[in-house]
Amino acid sequence: MRVNLLLDTNVLLRLAVASESVPDSFKREVESGLAQGSVAVSAITFVETTRLHHHGRIDLGCHPGVWRSERLRSGLREVPIGGEIAVESVLLMNAGFHNDLADQLIVATAMLGGMRLATMDGNIIAWAQRTRLVALLDPSA
Repeated sequence: MRVNLLLDTNVLLRLAVASESVPDSFKREVESGLAQGSVAVSAITFVETTRLHHHGRIDLGCHPGVWRSERLRSGLREVPIGGEIAVESVLLMNAGFHNDLADQLIVATAMLGGMRLATMDGNIIAWAQRTRLVALLDPSA
């Protein structure tokens, strides 16, 4: 099956800890997508989670490599950062995107892959609503 939903880092972390800020309807949609292989994250998401864990801002409960493997075993797909995504991510600034490399890579991954982006990030949401360059899915709705 084709990947059609990309989770940003914050959404993945909220799902992993069963946060109440994510409605059950969205959790069910993701669970169904995981079973079908249609839900993914950018590889940069694992860089971000590892950094957060390393600096003590989150506790993954295990080694970051084990945590990543557990997510992938659950059906989550990982989109590598290739040259096309890397170039497009920086060029997003020409359309007024903010200067956060991880966010740039995540948005470029969704755009180039034709995926909806699940995010609660206000900066990304405002930019996407203004430019209409990436389809969003609000996990909190």
